[in-house]
Amino acid sequence: METNKSFSISAKTCTLKYNSQLNGEGILSDDVKYIIPIYQRPYSWSYEQVKKFLSDIFSSYWGNEGQIVEEPMFIGTMQLSIKNANNEQDIIDGQQRLTTFLVLLKILKREFPNCVELEKIGLNWLSTRVSNGTQQEYLTAFIQGDLTSNDEALNAYSKNSFLVNEVIQEQIKDENGNSASFDIERFVKYLLSNIYFVVIETKAGLSKTLQIFNAINTTGLDLNGGDIFKIRMYEYLRDKKGKEETVFDDISLLYQMIDENNAKLGRTATDINGILSTYQYILIAKYGLPTTLYSYSTDTFFERLFDTIFNINKWEHFKNNVENIVELSIKEIERIIEVRYEWENSEYLTAEDACAIHFIWLSRYGRYWALIFVFLYKFKGEKDYWDNMRLFTKQLSKLYVIYSIRFAKAINEIHTFTYSLIKDIINKSFEEVMRTLNEKIGKLENHKGWGDFENALGGDIVDNSKVKNIICRLSAMLEETYEAIDKDSTNKISNQLFGSPIDIEHIQSYHDIDEKKRNSIWEQWGSDINSIGNLMVLESSINKSISNREYAHKITRYPESQYIICKKQVTDYSKWTVEDCRERKESEIKKILKYLFG
Repeated sequence: METNKSFSISAKTCTLKYNSQLNGEGILSDDVKYIIPIYQRPYSWSYEQVKKFLSDIFSSYWGNEGQIVEEPMFIGTMQLSIKNANNEQDIIDGQQRLTTFLVLLKILKREFPNCVELEKIGLNWLSTRVSNGTQQEYLTAFIQGDLTSNDEALNAYSKNSFLVNEVIQEQIKDENGNSASFDIERFVKYLLSNIYFVVIETKAGLSKTLQIFNAINTTGLDLNGGDIFKIRMYEYLRDKKGKEETVFDDISLLYQMIDENNAKLGRTATDINGILSTYQYILIAKYGLPTTLYSYSTDTFFERLFDTIFNINKWEHFKNNVENIVELSIKEIERIIEVRYEWENSEYLTAEDACAIHFIWLSRYGRYWALIFVFLYKFKGEKDYWDNMRLFTKQLSKLYVIYSIRFAKAINEIHTFTYSLIKDIINKSFEEVMRTLNEKIGKLENHKGWGDFENALGGDIVDNSKVKNIICRLSAMLEETYEAIDKDSTNKISNQLFGSPIDIEHIQSYHDIDEKKRNSIWEQWGSDINSIGNLMVLESSINKSISNREYAHKITRYPESQYIICKKQVTDYSKWTVEDCRERKESEIKKILKYLFG
Protein backbone atom coordinates (compact mmCIF):
# COMPACT_ATOMS: atom_id res chain seq x y z
CA MET A 1 0.00 0.00 0.00
CA GLU A 2 1.31 3.40 -1.03
CA THR A 3 -0.58 6.33 0.33
CA ASN A 4 -0.40 10.04 0.81
CA LYS A 5 -2.80 12.90 1.32
CA SER A 6 -4.12 12.97 -2.25
CA PHE A 7 -3.42 9.56 -3.67
CA SER A 8 -3.60 5.91 -2.66
CA ILE A 9 -3.69 2.59 -4.45
CA SER A 10 -4.28 -0.94 -3.15
CA ALA A 11 -4.87 -4.36 -4.68
CA LYS A 12 -6.73 -7.42 -3.45
CA THR A 13 -7.90 -10.77 -4.72
CA CYS A 14 -11.67 -10.98 -5.12
CA THR A 15 -14.34 -13.44 -6.17
CA LEU A 16 -17.97 -12.66 -6.80
CA LYS A 17 -19.02 -13.67 -3.27
CA TYR A 18 -17.21 -16.49 -1.41
CA ASN A 19 -13.46 -16.10 -1.09
CA SER A 20 -11.09 -18.61 0.55
CA GLN A 21 -7.98 -16.48 -0.16
CA LEU A 22 -6.20 -14.82 2.76
CA ASN A 23 -7.66 -11.30 3.07
CA GLY A 24 -9.74 -11.99 -0.04
CA GLU A 25 -13.09 -10.32 -0.53
CA GLY A 26 -16.29 -10.85 -2.48
CA ILE A 27 -17.60 -8.34 -4.98
CA LEU A 28 -21.21 -8.98 -3.94
CA SER A 29 -20.71 -9.69 -0.27
CA ASP A 30 -20.77 -6.25 1.40
CA ASP A 31 -23.86 -4.63 -0.10
CA VAL A 32 -21.63 -2.36 -2.17
CA LYS A 33 -23.26 -0.41 -4.98
CA TYR A 34 -21.15 -0.36 -8.13
CA ILE A 35 -21.53 2.74 -10.30
CA ILE A 36 -20.59 3.02 -13.97
CA PRO A 37 -19.53 6.70 -14.09
CA ILE A 38 -20.85 9.20 -16.57
CA TYR A 39 -17.66 9.30 -18.68
CA GLN A 40 -17.73 5.57 -19.50
CA ARG A 41 -19.13 4.08 -22.68
CA PRO A 42 -22.45 2.22 -22.69
CA TYR A 43 -22.52 -1.54 -22.22
CA SER A 44 -21.45 -2.78 -25.63
CA TRP A 45 -20.13 -6.33 -25.59
CA SER A 46 -21.03 -8.19 -28.78
CA TYR A 47 -21.91 -11.83 -29.44
CA GLU A 48 -18.27 -12.92 -29.83
CA GLN A 49 -17.17 -11.34 -26.56
CA VAL A 50 -20.14 -12.66 -24.57
CA LYS A 51 -19.77 -16.18 -25.97
CA LYS A 52 -16.02 -16.37 -25.31
CA PHE A 53 -16.43 -15.01 -21.78
CA LEU A 54 -19.13 -17.53 -20.82
CA SER A 55 -17.55 -20.44 -22.71
CA ASP A 56 -14.33 -19.89 -20.78
CA ILE A 57 -16.27 -20.01 -17.51
CA PHE A 58 -18.02 -23.26 -18.43
CA SER A 59 -14.75 -24.76 -19.70
CA SER A 60 -13.16 -24.12 -16.32
CA TYR A 61 -16.22 -25.59 -14.59
CA TRP A 62 -16.45 -28.76 -16.71
CA GLY A 63 -12.73 -29.36 -17.24
CA ASN A 64 -11.08 -30.65 -20.40
CA GLU A 65 -12.76 -34.05 -20.31
CA GLY A 66 -16.27 -32.72 -19.74
CA GLN A 67 -16.29 -33.95 -16.14
CA ILE A 68 -16.90 -31.45 -13.36
CA VAL A 69 -13.50 -30.44 -12.00
CA GLU A 70 -14.23 -26.83 -10.99
CA GLU A 71 -10.86 -25.40 -11.93
CA PRO A 72 -10.25 -21.89 -10.53
CA MET A 73 -10.47 -19.21 -13.21
CA PHE A 74 -8.78 -15.81 -13.36
CA ILE A 75 -10.58 -13.20 -15.48
CA GLY A 76 -8.24 -10.26 -15.17
CA THR A 77 -7.89 -6.99 -13.34
CA MET A 78 -10.64 -4.58 -12.38
CA GLN A 79 -10.09 -1.00 -11.32
CA LEU A 80 -12.46 0.63 -8.85
CA SER A 81 -12.51 3.86 -6.90
CA ILE A 82 -12.49 3.58 -3.13
CA LYS A 83 -15.90 3.34 -1.43
CA ASN A 84 -17.58 6.64 -0.74
CA ALA A 85 -19.77 7.49 2.27
CA ASN A 86 -22.75 5.79 0.59
CA ASN A 87 -20.82 2.51 0.15
CA GLU A 88 -20.54 3.13 -3.60
CA GLN A 89 -17.60 2.46 -5.90
CA ASP A 90 -17.03 3.73 -9.43
CA ILE A 91 -16.02 1.12 -12.00
CA ILE A 92 -12.99 2.50 -13.86
CA ASP A 93 -12.20 -0.74 -15.67
CA GLY A 94 -14.33 -3.87 -15.73
CA GLN A 95 -17.85 -2.70 -16.46
CA GLN A 96 -18.27 -5.01 -19.46
CA ARG A 97 -17.37 -8.13 -17.46
CA LEU A 98 -19.26 -7.12 -14.33
CA THR A 99 -22.36 -6.21 -16.33
CA THR A 100 -22.23 -9.53 -18.15
CA PHE A 101 -22.15 -11.28 -14.76
CA LEU A 102 -25.32 -9.37 -13.86
CA VAL A 103 -26.98 -10.50 -17.09
CA LEU A 104 -25.87 -14.08 -16.42
CA LEU A 105 -27.31 -14.05 -12.89
CA LYS A 106 -30.60 -12.64 -14.16
CA ILE A 107 -30.91 -15.44 -16.75
CA LEU A 108 -29.96 -18.15 -14.23
CA LYS A 109 -32.57 -16.81 -11.79
CA ARG A 110 -35.21 -17.06 -14.50
CA GLU A 111 -34.18 -20.52 -15.70
CA PHE A 112 -33.70 -21.97 -12.19
CA PRO A 113 -36.19 -20.19 -9.92
CA ASN A 114 -35.78 -22.77 -7.12
CA CYS A 115 -32.03 -22.39 -6.74
CA VAL A 116 -31.40 -21.49 -3.10
CA GLU A 117 -28.06 -19.77 -3.75
CA LEU A 118 -29.53 -17.58 -6.48
CA GLU A 119 -32.36 -16.48 -4.20
CA LYS A 120 -29.77 -14.92 -1.88
CA ILE A 121 -28.40 -12.67 -4.64
CA GLY A 122 -30.13 -9.46 -5.61
CA LEU A 123 -29.67 -7.58 -8.88
CA ASN A 124 -29.63 -4.05 -7.53
CA TRP A 125 -25.89 -3.78 -6.96
CA LEU A 126 -25.08 -2.16 -10.32
CA SER A 127 -26.21 1.19 -11.73
CA THR A 128 -25.03 3.43 -14.54
CA ARG A 129 -24.84 7.17 -15.06
CA VAL A 130 -23.88 6.90 -18.72
CA SER A 131 -25.90 8.87 -21.32
CA ASN A 132 -27.67 11.08 -18.80
CA GLY A 133 -30.00 8.41 -17.46
CA THR A 134 -30.82 6.59 -20.70
CA GLN A 135 -28.58 3.63 -19.94
CA GLN A 136 -30.01 3.34 -16.43
CA GLU A 137 -33.50 3.19 -17.93
CA TYR A 138 -32.36 0.31 -20.12
CA LEU A 139 -30.73 -1.45 -17.17
CA THR A 140 -33.81 -1.05 -14.97
CA ALA A 141 -36.07 -2.28 -17.76
CA PHE A 142 -33.86 -5.33 -18.17
CA ILE A 143 -33.73 -6.17 -14.45
CA GLN A 144 -37.48 -5.75 -14.01
CA GLY A 145 -38.54 -7.22 -17.37
CA ASP A 146 -39.69 -10.76 -18.12
CA LEU A 147 -37.40 -11.23 -21.17
CA THR A 148 -40.09 -12.92 -23.24
CA SER A 149 -39.09 -11.39 -26.57
CA ASN A 150 -35.99 -9.98 -28.22
CA ASP A 151 -37.50 -6.71 -29.41
CA GLU A 152 -35.28 -4.34 -27.46
CA ALA A 153 -32.77 -3.56 -30.19
CA LEU A 154 -31.40 -0.52 -28.34
CA ASN A 155 -31.27 -2.22 -24.96
CA ALA A 156 -27.92 -3.99 -24.93
CA TYR A 157 -28.70 -5.66 -21.58
CA SER A 158 -31.85 -7.31 -22.92
CA LYS A 159 -30.22 -8.08 -26.24
CA ASN A 160 -27.27 -9.81 -24.63
CA SER A 161 -29.54 -11.75 -22.28
CA PHE A 162 -30.66 -13.82 -25.25
CA LEU A 163 -27.04 -14.47 -26.19
CA VAL A 164 -26.28 -15.47 -22.61
CA ASN A 165 -29.26 -17.82 -22.52
CA GLU A 166 -28.18 -19.38 -25.80
CA VAL A 167 -24.70 -20.17 -24.44
CA ILE A 168 -26.16 -21.54 -21.18
CA GLN A 169 -28.50 -23.91 -23.04
CA GLU A 170 -25.62 -25.13 -25.20
CA GLN A 171 -23.56 -25.89 -22.11
CA ILE A 172 -26.08 -27.55 -19.79
CA LYS A 173 -28.00 -29.81 -22.15
CA ASP A 174 -26.89 -33.40 -22.79
CA GLU A 175 -26.88 -35.12 -26.19
CA ASN A 176 -30.63 -35.68 -25.88
CA GLY A 177 -31.35 -32.02 -25.22
CA ASN A 178 -32.08 -32.65 -21.54
CA SER A 179 -30.89 -30.20 -18.86
CA ALA A 180 -32.50 -31.89 -15.84
CA SER A 181 -29.22 -33.43 -14.69
CA PHE A 182 -27.41 -30.09 -14.54
CA ASP A 183 -26.50 -29.28 -10.92
CA ILE A 184 -27.37 -25.60 -10.74
CA GLU A 185 -26.54 -25.25 -7.03
CA ARG A 186 -23.05 -26.58 -7.62
CA PHE A 187 -22.50 -24.39 -10.68
CA VAL A 188 -23.64 -21.23 -8.89
CA LYS A 189 -21.37 -22.00 -5.93
CA TYR A 190 -18.52 -22.38 -8.44
CA LEU A 191 -19.49 -19.11 -10.12
CA LEU A 192 -19.48 -17.24 -6.81
CA SER A 193 -16.33 -18.73 -5.32
CA ASN A 194 -13.90 -19.95 -8.02
CA ILE A 195 -13.74 -17.04 -10.45
CA TYR A 196 -11.04 -14.59 -9.40
CA PHE A 197 -10.33 -10.93 -10.06
CA VAL A 198 -7.52 -8.71 -8.97
CA VAL A 199 -9.28 -5.55 -7.86
CA ILE A 200 -7.23 -2.38 -7.77
CA GLU A 201 -8.76 0.41 -5.72
CA THR A 202 -7.56 3.94 -6.33
CA LYS A 203 -8.08 7.15 -4.47
CA ALA A 204 -7.06 9.89 -6.85
CA GLY A 205 -8.31 12.60 -9.13
CA LEU A 206 -9.72 11.48 -12.43
CA SER A 207 -6.57 12.34 -14.37
CA LYS A 208 -4.39 10.22 -12.08
CA THR A 209 -6.96 7.44 -12.17
CA LEU A 210 -6.73 7.38 -15.97
CA GLN A 211 -2.95 7.23 -15.79
CA ILE A 212 -3.27 4.14 -13.59
CA PHE A 213 -5.78 2.66 -16.02
CA ASN A 214 -3.39 3.11 -18.94
CA ALA A 215 -0.54 1.59 -16.96
CA ILE A 216 -2.63 -1.48 -16.10
CA ASN A 217 -3.80 -1.74 -19.72
CA THR A 218 -6.50 -4.36 -19.17
CA THR A 219 -9.66 -5.03 -21.14
CA GLY A 220 -12.59 -2.63 -21.10
CA LEU A 221 -12.64 1.00 -22.22
CA ASP A 222 -10.23 1.54 -25.08
CA LEU A 223 -8.79 4.90 -24.20
CA ASN A 224 -7.75 6.46 -27.48
CA GLY A 225 -6.92 10.15 -27.72
CA GLY A 226 -10.55 11.15 -28.28
CA ASP A 227 -11.74 9.18 -25.24
CA ILE A 228 -9.08 10.68 -23.02
CA PHE A 229 -9.89 14.23 -24.13
CA LYS A 230 -13.59 13.69 -23.38
CA ILE A 231 -12.85 12.48 -19.86
CA ARG A 232 -10.22 15.07 -19.03
CA MET A 233 -12.29 17.91 -20.45
CA TYR A 234 -15.11 16.72 -18.21
CA GLU A 235 -12.83 16.78 -15.18
CA TYR A 236 -11.50 20.22 -16.16
CA LEU A 237 -14.98 21.74 -16.45
CA ARG A 238 -16.26 20.00 -13.33
CA ASP A 239 -13.33 20.50 -10.96
CA LYS A 240 -11.65 23.62 -12.33
CA LYS A 241 -14.67 25.52 -13.62
CA GLY A 242 -17.33 24.31 -11.20
CA LYS A 243 -19.71 22.92 -13.82
CA GLU A 244 -22.38 20.33 -12.98
CA GLU A 245 -21.91 16.68 -13.88
CA THR A 246 -24.37 17.15 -16.74
CA VAL A 247 -21.62 19.06 -18.55
CA PHE A 248 -20.42 15.64 -19.70
CA ASP A 249 -23.50 15.49 -21.92
CA ASP A 250 -22.50 18.80 -23.48
CA ILE A 251 -19.06 17.36 -24.23
CA SER A 252 -20.61 14.19 -25.67
CA LEU A 253 -22.75 16.33 -27.99
CA LEU A 254 -19.55 17.49 -29.69
CA TYR A 255 -18.78 13.89 -30.62
CA GLN A 256 -22.37 13.43 -31.70
CA MET A 257 -22.12 16.50 -33.97
CA ILE A 258 -19.13 14.95 -35.71
CA ASP A 259 -20.84 11.58 -36.14
CA GLU A 260 -24.03 13.14 -37.47
CA ASN A 261 -22.17 15.34 -39.96
CA ASN A 262 -20.10 12.41 -41.18
CA ALA A 263 -23.30 10.39 -41.60
CA LYS A 264 -24.84 13.17 -43.71
CA LEU A 265 -21.74 13.28 -45.89
CA GLY A 266 -21.71 9.51 -46.26
CA ARG A 267 -18.02 9.41 -45.30
CA THR A 268 -15.72 10.23 -42.42
CA ALA A 269 -14.48 13.72 -43.21
CA THR A 270 -12.83 14.10 -39.81
CA ASP A 271 -12.97 12.88 -36.22
CA ILE A 272 -12.48 14.47 -32.82
CA ASN A 273 -8.69 14.39 -33.22
CA GLY A 274 -8.98 16.31 -36.49
CA ILE A 275 -11.07 18.95 -34.73
CA LEU A 276 -8.68 19.09 -31.79
CA SER A 277 -5.68 19.56 -34.09
CA THR A 278 -7.27 22.84 -35.22
CA TYR A 279 -8.07 23.73 -31.60
CA GLN A 280 -4.41 23.14 -30.77
CA TYR A 281 -3.40 25.83 -33.30
CA ILE A 282 -6.01 28.22 -31.94
CA LEU A 283 -4.98 27.79 -28.30
CA ILE A 284 -1.28 28.25 -29.02
CA ALA A 285 -1.95 31.43 -31.01
CA LYS A 286 -4.61 32.82 -28.67
CA TYR A 287 -2.55 32.47 -25.49
CA GLY A 288 0.90 33.07 -26.97
CA LEU A 289 2.19 29.60 -26.06
CA PRO A 290 5.66 28.56 -27.26
CA THR A 291 5.64 27.91 -31.03
CA THR A 292 7.44 24.59 -30.55
CA LEU A 293 4.04 23.25 -29.41
CA TYR A 294 2.82 23.44 -33.02
CA SER A 295 5.09 20.48 -33.76
CA TYR A 296 3.54 18.32 -31.00
CA SER A 297 1.08 15.62 -31.95
CA THR A 298 -2.47 16.50 -30.92
CA ASP A 299 -2.60 13.66 -28.37
CA THR A 300 0.67 14.76 -26.76
CA PHE A 301 -0.32 18.43 -26.74
CA PHE A 302 -3.58 17.89 -24.87
CA GLU A 303 -2.15 15.21 -22.58
CA ARG A 304 0.56 17.59 -21.39
CA LEU A 305 -1.78 20.55 -21.30
CA PHE A 306 -4.16 18.76 -18.94
CA ASP A 307 -1.29 17.31 -16.89
CA THR A 308 -0.04 20.83 -16.30
CA ILE A 309 -3.47 22.27 -15.55
CA PHE A 310 -4.16 19.47 -13.04
CA ASN A 311 -0.68 19.84 -11.52
CA ILE A 312 0.15 16.21 -12.28
CA ASN A 313 3.30 17.05 -14.20
CA LYS A 314 4.64 20.48 -15.06
CA TRP A 315 5.76 19.80 -18.62
CA GLU A 316 8.40 21.88 -20.35
CA HIS A 317 6.85 24.55 -22.64
CA PHE A 318 3.63 24.40 -20.60
CA LYS A 319 4.61 25.02 -16.99
CA ASN A 320 5.18 28.78 -17.28
CA ASN A 321 2.44 29.42 -19.81
CA VAL A 322 -0.66 27.40 -19.00
CA GLU A 323 -1.89 27.37 -15.42
CA ASN A 324 -4.52 30.04 -14.72
CA ILE A 325 -4.10 31.39 -18.27
CA VAL A 326 -5.51 28.92 -20.82
CA GLU A 327 -9.30 28.67 -20.88
CA LEU A 328 -10.84 25.66 -22.63
CA SER A 329 -14.36 25.99 -23.99
CA ILE A 330 -17.00 23.66 -25.40
CA LYS A 331 -18.33 26.57 -27.46
CA GLU A 332 -14.96 27.04 -29.16
CA ILE A 333 -14.76 23.38 -30.14
CA GLU A 334 -18.36 23.49 -31.34
CA ARG A 335 -17.50 26.46 -33.55
CA ILE A 336 -14.58 24.55 -35.08
CA ILE A 337 -16.88 21.62 -35.86
CA GLU A 338 -19.42 23.98 -37.44
CA VAL A 339 -16.92 25.65 -39.78
CA ARG A 340 -15.23 22.34 -40.57
CA TYR A 341 -18.44 20.90 -41.97
CA GLU A 342 -19.53 24.17 -43.56
CA TRP A 343 -16.32 23.90 -45.55
CA GLU A 344 -16.96 20.24 -46.36
CA ASN A 345 -20.41 21.08 -47.68
CA SER A 346 -19.36 24.18 -49.59
CA GLU A 347 -18.85 24.39 -53.35
CA TYR A 348 -15.86 25.96 -55.06
CA LEU A 349 -16.61 28.96 -57.25
CA THR A 350 -13.75 28.37 -59.67
CA ALA A 351 -11.34 25.63 -60.63
CA GLU A 352 -8.58 27.77 -59.12
CA ASP A 353 -10.38 27.64 -55.77
CA ALA A 354 -10.76 23.88 -56.02
CA CYS A 355 -7.16 23.31 -57.07
CA ALA A 356 -5.70 25.62 -54.41
CA ILE A 357 -6.41 23.23 -51.57
CA HIS A 358 -4.92 20.36 -53.58
CA PHE A 359 -1.73 22.33 -54.18
CA ILE A 360 -1.47 22.92 -50.43
CA TRP A 361 -1.86 19.17 -49.81
CA LEU A 362 0.68 18.41 -52.53
CA SER A 363 3.22 20.91 -51.17
CA ARG A 364 5.86 20.30 -48.52
CA TYR A 365 3.60 22.07 -46.04
CA GLY A 366 0.41 20.06 -46.46
CA ARG A 367 -0.12 19.72 -42.71
CA TYR A 368 -0.98 23.42 -42.55
CA TRP A 369 -4.14 23.08 -44.57
CA ALA A 370 -5.89 23.33 -41.17
CA LEU A 371 -5.18 27.06 -41.32
CA ILE A 372 -8.33 27.26 -43.44
CA PHE A 373 -10.38 26.20 -40.41
CA VAL A 374 -8.49 28.55 -38.10
CA PHE A 375 -9.36 31.30 -40.58
CA LEU A 376 -13.05 30.33 -40.72
CA TYR A 377 -13.16 29.98 -36.93
CA LYS A 378 -11.91 33.55 -36.52
CA PHE A 379 -13.80 35.34 -39.30
CA LYS A 380 -17.06 33.33 -39.48
CA GLY A 381 -19.96 35.76 -39.59
CA GLU A 382 -17.96 38.75 -40.81
CA LYS A 383 -18.88 40.38 -44.10
CA ASP A 384 -17.69 38.38 -47.14
CA TYR A 385 -15.87 35.92 -44.86
CA TRP A 386 -16.45 33.04 -47.27
CA ASP A 387 -15.02 34.93 -50.26
CA ASN A 388 -12.16 36.07 -48.04
CA MET A 389 -11.45 32.45 -47.12
CA ARG A 390 -11.16 31.54 -50.81
CA LEU A 391 -8.71 34.39 -51.38
CA PHE A 392 -6.71 33.39 -48.32
CA THR A 393 -6.56 29.76 -49.49
CA LYS A 394 -5.36 30.73 -52.98
CA GLN A 395 -2.59 32.95 -51.63
CA LEU A 396 -1.53 30.38 -49.03
CA SER A 397 -1.38 27.83 -51.84
CA LYS A 398 0.88 30.12 -53.91
CA LEU A 399 3.24 30.62 -50.97
CA TYR A 400 3.61 26.91 -50.32
CA VAL A 401 4.01 26.18 -54.04
CA ILE A 402 6.82 28.73 -54.34
CA TYR A 403 8.78 27.39 -51.38
CA SER A 404 8.15 23.74 -52.30
CA ILE A 405 9.73 24.40 -55.72
CA ARG A 406 12.59 26.53 -54.38
CA PHE A 407 13.89 24.05 -51.83
CA ALA A 408 14.21 20.25 -51.86
CA LYS A 409 12.73 19.96 -48.36
CA ALA A 410 10.50 21.88 -45.96
CA ILE A 411 12.45 24.72 -44.39
CA ASN A 412 12.21 26.29 -40.95
CA GLU A 413 11.64 29.73 -42.43
CA ILE A 414 8.19 28.71 -43.65
CA HIS A 415 7.33 26.80 -40.48
CA THR A 416 8.19 29.91 -38.47
CA PHE A 417 6.25 32.16 -40.82
CA THR A 418 3.22 29.86 -40.65
CA TYR A 419 3.25 29.96 -36.85
CA SER A 420 3.31 33.76 -37.02
CA LEU A 421 0.49 33.71 -39.59
CA ILE A 422 -1.72 31.62 -37.30
CA LYS A 423 -1.17 34.16 -34.55
CA ASP A 424 -2.11 36.96 -36.94
CA ILE A 425 -5.30 35.16 -37.98
CA ILE A 426 -6.42 34.88 -34.35
CA ASN A 427 -5.41 38.37 -33.29
CA LYS A 428 -5.60 40.65 -36.35
CA SER A 429 -7.99 41.74 -39.07
CA PHE A 430 -8.46 40.05 -42.42
CA GLU A 431 -6.70 42.92 -44.21
CA GLU A 432 -3.68 42.63 -41.92
CA VAL A 433 -3.52 38.85 -42.41
CA MET A 434 -3.59 39.19 -46.20
CA ARG A 435 -0.98 41.95 -46.11
CA THR A 436 1.36 39.65 -44.17
CA LEU A 437 0.73 36.74 -46.52
CA ASN A 438 1.16 38.78 -49.70
CA GLU A 439 4.35 40.38 -48.42
CA LYS A 440 5.79 36.91 -47.81
CA ILE A 441 4.90 35.87 -51.37
CA GLY A 442 6.50 39.11 -52.53
CA LYS A 443 7.95 39.47 -56.01
CA LEU A 444 10.23 37.26 -58.07
CA GLU A 445 13.30 39.24 -57.01
CA ASN A 446 12.58 38.21 -53.40
CA HIS A 447 13.24 34.61 -54.38
CA LYS A 448 16.70 34.89 -55.88
CA GLY A 449 20.03 33.69 -54.53
CA TRP A 450 19.99 30.60 -52.35
CA GLY A 451 17.09 28.52 -53.60
CA ASP A 452 16.59 30.63 -56.74
CA PHE A 453 12.98 30.10 -57.74
CA GLU A 454 13.29 30.83 -61.46
CA ASN A 455 16.29 28.53 -61.79
CA ALA A 456 14.46 25.76 -59.98
CA LEU A 457 11.41 26.28 -62.20
CA GLY A 458 13.44 26.07 -65.40
CA GLY A 459 15.87 23.33 -64.42
CA ASP A 460 15.78 19.53 -64.31
CA ILE A 461 12.61 18.81 -62.32
CA VAL A 462 12.34 15.05 -62.85
CA ASP A 463 14.50 13.97 -59.94
CA ASN A 464 12.18 15.66 -57.45
CA SER A 465 8.75 14.08 -57.76
CA LYS A 466 7.01 16.73 -55.66
CA VAL A 467 8.43 19.59 -57.72
CA LYS A 468 7.62 17.82 -60.98
CA ASN A 469 4.02 17.15 -60.02
CA ILE A 470 3.37 20.64 -58.68
CA ILE A 471 4.86 22.43 -61.70
CA CYS A 472 3.21 20.25 -64.34
CA ARG A 473 -0.21 20.31 -62.69
CA LEU A 474 0.00 24.09 -62.22
CA SER A 475 1.05 24.48 -65.85
CA ALA A 476 -1.96 22.40 -66.95
CA MET A 477 -4.41 24.32 -64.73
CA LEU A 478 -3.29 27.64 -66.22
CA GLU A 479 -4.29 26.46 -69.69
CA GLU A 480 -7.84 25.69 -68.55
CA THR A 481 -10.64 28.16 -67.86
CA TYR A 482 -9.56 28.10 -64.23
CA GLU A 483 -11.02 31.50 -63.29
CA ALA A 484 -14.49 30.85 -64.72
CA ILE A 485 -17.38 30.71 -62.24
CA ASP A 486 -18.93 27.58 -63.65
CA LYS A 487 -19.77 24.60 -61.44
CA ASP A 488 -19.41 21.95 -64.16
CA SER A 489 -16.12 23.38 -65.40
CA THR A 490 -14.78 23.73 -61.86
CA ASN A 491 -15.50 20.12 -60.96
CA LYS A 492 -14.21 18.84 -64.28
CA ILE A 493 -10.86 20.63 -64.10
CA SER A 494 -10.29 19.75 -60.44
CA ASN A 495 -11.12 16.08 -61.02
CA GLN A 496 -8.91 15.95 -64.11
CA LEU A 497 -5.89 17.31 -62.30
CA PHE A 498 -6.29 15.70 -58.89
CA GLY A 499 -8.85 12.92 -59.14
CA SER A 500 -7.84 10.98 -62.26
CA PRO A 501 -4.86 8.68 -62.92
CA ILE A 502 -2.24 11.01 -64.32
CA ASP A 503 1.33 10.71 -65.60
CA ILE A 504 3.95 13.32 -66.39
CA GLU A 505 4.71 12.85 -70.06
CA HIS A 506 8.12 13.36 -71.68
CA ILE A 507 7.18 14.86 -75.06
CA GLN A 508 10.57 13.80 -76.36
CA SER A 509 10.91 10.41 -74.70
CA TYR A 510 13.84 10.12 -72.33
CA HIS A 511 14.30 6.53 -73.44
CA ASP A 512 13.54 6.91 -77.12
CA ILE A 513 12.05 3.87 -78.83
CA ASP A 514 15.09 3.87 -81.13
CA GLU A 515 17.86 2.81 -78.77
CA LYS A 516 20.53 3.92 -81.23
CA LYS A 517 19.38 7.53 -80.92
CA ARG A 518 19.36 7.71 -77.13
CA ASN A 519 22.95 8.81 -76.53
CA SER A 520 22.79 11.53 -79.15
CA ILE A 521 19.44 12.75 -77.79
CA TRP A 522 20.83 12.98 -74.25
CA GLU A 523 23.90 14.80 -75.49
CA GLN A 524 21.89 17.25 -77.60
CA TRP A 525 19.06 17.92 -75.15
CA GLY A 526 20.99 17.91 -71.88
CA SER A 527 18.89 18.93 -68.84
CA ASP A 528 16.18 20.37 -71.10
CA ILE A 529 14.83 16.88 -71.67
CA ASN A 530 13.73 16.86 -68.01
CA SER A 531 12.53 20.47 -67.95
CA ILE A 532 9.03 21.95 -67.96
CA GLY A 533 9.59 22.62 -71.66
CA ASN A 534 9.52 18.88 -72.39
CA LEU A 535 7.02 17.78 -69.71
CA MET A 536 3.26 17.94 -69.40
CA VAL A 537 0.41 16.08 -67.75
CA LEU A 538 -1.22 13.23 -69.65
CA GLU A 539 -3.75 10.54 -68.78
CA SER A 540 -1.98 7.39 -67.60
CA SER A 541 -3.88 5.26 -70.10
CA ILE A 542 -2.71 7.34 -73.10
CA ASN A 543 0.82 7.64 -71.74
CA LYS A 544 1.17 3.89 -71.39
CA SER A 545 -0.20 3.18 -74.84
CA ILE A 546 2.16 5.60 -76.65
CA SER A 547 5.11 4.58 -74.47
CA ASN A 548 8.40 5.88 -75.91
CA ARG A 549 7.18 6.33 -79.48
CA GLU A 550 8.36 9.09 -81.80
CA TYR A 551 6.75 12.54 -81.67
CA ALA A 552 4.99 12.08 -85.02
CA HIS A 553 2.99 9.24 -83.46
CA LYS A 554 2.39 11.00 -80.15
CA ILE A 555 0.68 14.02 -81.71
CA THR A 556 -1.87 11.68 -83.27
CA ARG A 557 -2.83 10.60 -79.76
CA TYR A 558 -2.53 13.82 -77.74
CA PRO A 559 -5.89 15.13 -79.11
CA GLU A 560 -7.58 12.25 -77.27
CA SER A 561 -6.56 13.87 -73.99
CA GLN A 562 -9.02 15.87 -71.89
CA TYR A 563 -6.27 18.38 -71.05
CA ILE A 564 -6.13 21.58 -73.08
CA ILE A 565 -2.36 21.67 -72.64
CA CYS A 566 -2.04 18.42 -74.59
CA LYS A 567 -4.28 19.64 -77.40
CA LYS A 568 -2.33 22.91 -77.47
CA GLN A 569 0.90 20.99 -77.93
CA VAL A 570 -0.47 19.55 -81.18
CA THR A 571 -1.60 22.90 -82.58
CA ASP A 572 1.55 24.79 -81.53
CA TYR A 573 4.21 22.27 -82.59
CA SER A 574 3.96 20.07 -85.67
CA LYS A 575 7.50 18.88 -84.99
CA TRP A 576 9.53 18.68 -81.81
CA THR A 577 13.16 19.72 -81.48
CA VAL A 578 15.31 20.90 -78.61
CA GLU A 579 14.83 24.47 -79.87
CA ASP A 580 11.06 23.99 -79.70
CA CYS A 581 11.45 22.63 -76.17
CA ARG A 582 13.44 25.67 -75.07
CA GLU A 583 10.91 28.00 -76.62
CA ARG A 584 8.10 26.22 -74.81
CA LYS A 585 10.08 26.25 -71.56
CA GLU A 586 10.41 30.02 -71.66
CA SER A 587 6.70 30.33 -72.35
CA GLU A 588 5.79 28.02 -69.48
CA ILE A 589 8.07 29.83 -67.05
CA LYS A 590 6.54 33.22 -67.92
CA LYS A 591 3.04 31.79 -67.55
CA ILE A 592 3.74 30.37 -64.09
CA LEU A 593 5.62 33.45 -62.88
CA LYS A 594 2.79 35.70 -64.01
CA TYR A 595 0.29 33.62 -62.05
CA LEU A 596 2.35 33.44 -58.86
CA PHE A 597 3.72 37.01 -58.82
CA GLY A 598 1.43 38.94 -61.17
